[in-house]
Amino acid sequence: MISTAWIKRRLLSSAMIAAALCGVSQEALAQGASTEGENELEVITVTARRQTENLQSTPISITAFSGDRLEAQGITQVNRIQDFTPNLTFANIPSNSGIASNAAVYIRGIGQNDFAPTVEPGVGIYIDGVYLGRTAGGVFDLIDVNSVEVLRGPQGTLFGRNTIGGAINLTTVQPSDEFKLKADIKYGTDDRINVRGMVSGPIAEGIYAKVSGGLFSQDGYVNAPGLGKKLGNQDTKMIRGALRIAPIDSRFEATIAGDYTRDKSNGAPVTISGIDPTATGSFVTLQNFIASGFGNPADCLTAAAVGNTQCYNQRLYSKDSNYSTGRTFSDLELWSASLTASYDLTDEMQIKSITAIRRINGTFAQDRDGSNLPINHVYDDFTQKQFSQEFQFTGKALDDRLNWVTGLYFFKEKGKDLNSIDFLVVSAESGGYYDYKNWAAFAQLGYKLTDKLTLTGGLRYTQDRKDYLPDQFVKSTLAPFLVIPPGTRIVPFQTVKADVNKWTPMVNLSYQATRDFMLYATYSQGFKSGGYTQRIFPPEPSLPNFKPETVDSYEAGFKLMALDNRLRLNGAAFYTDYKDMQLLVADATRVGPFITNAGKARIQGFELETNFAPGDGWRLNAAVGLTDAKFKQLDAGVQGLTLDSKFVYVSKWTVSASGEKEIGLGDNGSLTPHVDWSYRSGFFTNANGINNPELYQPGYSVFNGNVRWQSDSKTFSLTFGVDNIADKKFRTFGDYQPSFGFFMQAYDRGRQYYVKAGFSL
Repeated sequence: MISTAWIKRRLLSSAMIAAALCGVSQEALAQGASTEGENELEVITVTARRQTENLQSTPISITAFSGDRLEAQGITQVNRIQDFTPNLTFANIPSNSGIASNAAVYIRGIGQNDFAPTVEPGVGIYIDGVYLGRTAGGVFDLIDVNSVEVLRGPQGTLFGRNTIGGAINLTTVQPSDEFKLKADIKYGTDDRINVRGMVSGPIAEGIYAKVSGGLFSQDGYVNAPGLGKKLGNQDTKMIRGALRIAPIDSRFEATIAGDYTRDKSNGAPVTISGIDPTATGSFVTLQNFIASGFGNPADCLTAAAVGNTQCYNQRLYSKDSNYSTGRTFSDLELWSASLTASYDLTDEMQIKSITAIRRINGTFAQDRDGSNLPINHVYDDFTQKQFSQEFQFTGKALDDRLNWVTGLYFFKEKGKDLNSIDFLVVSAESGGYYDYKNWAAFAQLGYKLTDKLTLTGGLRYTQDRKDYLPDQFVKSTLAPFLVIPPGTRIVPFQTVKADVNKWTPMVNLSYQATRDFMLYATYSQGFKSGGYTQRIFPPEPSLPNFKPETVDSYEAGFKLMALDNRLRLNGAAFYTDYKDMQLLVADATRVGPFITNAGKARIQGFELETNFAPGDGWRLNAAVGLTDAKFKQLDAGVQGLTLDSKFVYVSKWTVSASGEKEIGLGDNGSLTPHVDWSYRSGFFTNANGINNPELYQPGYSVFNGNVRWQSDSKTFSLTFGVDNIADKKFRTFGDYQPSFGFFMQAYDRGRQYYVKAGFSL
């Protein structure tokens, strides 16, 4: 268990780091020095506990962004929040498919990178209270966002299963009696064209509406001459609408909302960087054995063999070109609809219902070997249909000393992921059909023991039921290297079931020492559902499964406002016991990735965030996070990992800082230069778990900057900006599997320039 001394050391050192980053002296922090003036920090409200609260009075570790703050920092795509959020990874990776929009999200070292329906995300993403059951399409552009909250640590009581690492809670602008009209257009590098617009306001007494939409396009940046196109492009269309009914002097309110997104791409921007010559049993080695006339595969790796198009060798290695000839594309269609209704039973008690449906239809393919050879081609026909219903009851009692929230939750999803594969020696149908149901009941009560001390306890009971029907069979094989009769089942065509019942408790103690300073400590549990390994070869007698993973989390933190609301300083230290870890690992005895319960780990660290408004139009922000993750035990049969292995996609250190100054121009408006910096320490990018040196990304920094002019009335704006000023080409994705033998990688696009013109009423 985490020690009190360890927490004290971490929080003290964190406070000193943040003070230094913001240019605030330790003496000022200690004395609470302040001066009269303008430019106080904005009040941030959050809904992390299913009620609207001030960020500074919510005793959990949260990073929150308002829509205006996202605009100021140049964030228009949701995954960019990782640059300014400590201990968060929000990557877009194709995983083991050709999908071009797939959210790989990790908080405090816990998450998941595969979109397959047989495995669950470890960080829940919510939009207006609705859970997104699949990570496919999870990297999206922001068109009418009101706020984004990143909740760190397990949220198993109020948010439920699959929030074992944390949750990302987005809210959109809700229509009201205030008329709003906003639009902007951005043009930038590689013919980037982003057009966004929103109109919102009253249409009758007590009835309000909103319509928003966006078009986003950009050319690709990885040449694919064999396909006649560039990979890594964007072609996205979005529309969202909402109708809110809130009769005047009524206790009732309802909002009907819907959205539609079409996301198309030439394919993920991946390249081949090399092969593993020691993988003597790989398909690459077999191909080179055939190409060398059944001689020495190493002959294909000589300089003289570069022109041999049947050899898999250095002719294919590149950082900016992919030499695929097989079909490669990504096409996703997503839509959803929801009804959110609330009724104030009394002045202190409310009931709320959130009913939602969501659909995903996608087809995507990838020539993963990046060559003219039939070594690793995949195709997915993916669908998901989800329905969710949540009832929330919130209220206060005992002269507001007792706050409570309780509720019921139901979630159902079904669909398919039929995954055709063409490997060197086999063509087969993989994947299958899924049908899942989840029921839960939860309650959380907070009681003020004294005017300063509050004890909060929560409990959730979850029933999780999963049915999965694998539809996997051999189409053909390459003799004499492999002979399996066509039609042979890879696993039995039988429905498999995984059922689990879980209790997830939470207890929190907070102490409001002064109006502006709070201390808290929390113990919480969380779990992520079990599942199955979808991609199987060679044939097995039954479909491999894995059980749920669980965490016990201990957290202590503080929240401080000082200097007449000009300084916000929030920090937390945590320790996590991680059991039955679900890891996607490359098992040399199987073709393709394999998901298993790998063992146990411990994760410890801290976050510290600060915002400072010293006056005269200045604003400074800084954050630092430490995630120190270590395997404690690896189960028998886990290959490619040792106790010294590192978690993939998880940096030990994440640091960021930004600054801006608003310069008044009189009747000509204002000019605001903004600069920011983010740093991530080194991490492994192999989505399949193994710590290959070839797929290691050393620590790197990214610098961004922009200058925004606004008219005196704030109606018009013009922004010039540069992202990734130093043109850092860091890795964003990697893949290595011993059965294939090649290294696949993706890199950031690099430096990007843009200009954006906006209009707002």
